[in-house]
Amino acid sequence: MLSNENMDTLIARDIEGTISGAEKRELAAWLQESPANQAYYDALKDTWDLTAEAWDEMPEPDTAANWERFSQKIAEPAPMEVVHRGRGRWLAAAGVAAILASGIAFFLTRSSDTVTLAATSEKQTFTLPDGSKVYLNRNSTLRYNERFAQNNRDITLEGEAFFDVAPNEAHPFIVHAGASQTKVLGTSFGIKAYDAQPVRLNVITGKVAFSNQEKKGDALVLTAGHSAVVKANEDPEAITEADPNFTSWKDNKLVFRRSSLASTFSAMEEYFGIEIRIEDSSLSGIEYNASFSNPGLDTMMKVISQTTGVKIVEESKGIYVVRP
Repeated sequence: MLSNENMDTLIARDIEGTISGAEKRELAAWLQESPANQAYYDALKDTWDLTAEAWDEMPEPDTAANWERFSQKIAEPAPMEVVHRGRGRWLAAAGVAAILASGIAFFLTRSSDTVTLAATSEKQTFTLPDGSKVYLNRNSTLRYNERFAQNNRDITLEGEAFFDVAPNEAHPFIVHAGASQTKVLGTSFGIKAYDAQPVRLNVITGKVAFSNQEKKGDALVLTAGHSAVVKANEDPEAITEADPNFTSWKDNKLVFRRSSLASTFSAMEEYFGIEIRIEDSSLSGIEYNASFSNPGLDTMMKVISQTTGVKIVEESKGIYVVRP
């Protein structure tokens, strides 16, 4: 495996175009090892390119000198001038400083041996070093040590994810999410752990041990088809009411079976990232039955309006009002 120092040198040579064929193959193999390696390369290249534009002249092909110059440059305060970035765009020095700062922050994350995977506005799919697959919902973050799968398989989740875990009896797969800890050997399950909400677990296949990592009480063992929640300073509690839309964000499907209109709209809010207000509380209990594959917001609104007789109006962008 490449050391950090050797890796940085190869990246610098690759950016400058002075890398040899053998080094190019070595770097390509390292980039294919994980998404985090590719992200590191991209962040370093962006920072290098931006720094080069602030120099009086483009860097000469001297990798050692340029790397030293680059390292010194990102440590300097940004000069108060305007830098041209091509395609007719101009960035103030504050913008340059912000991008350089983000690059440095990424390097510090790597130096602490922590790999961070994030999904912001769109859901993402990742394959972990042990072969496990993670489906990460938007506004969610996953962190693990870069030696993951070598001596442990511990990860930390903020947000929501679905895991398809590769079996490994020697190293259990452990997810830390909010107040919860989920321990498995090989199975598939979903976890929802957003701030200020109880952590919810749905087991799809296999068996997991679900516990409160803060309270250190007994674990609740759950098998396929079962769910549980855990709150801060409380033991986990099994729940009997199944949520057919728990993984709707991953499966691109919404299912409603004798669902109240309030519950239907709640699932839609979460799926589409919108807000739906029911002005007349008497409408909340209307029963609704339907299923939608690859649901579209406009289509669902029209169908629900036609089948239930309610009026749905978009009051402002992303905010809908339901009236009789």
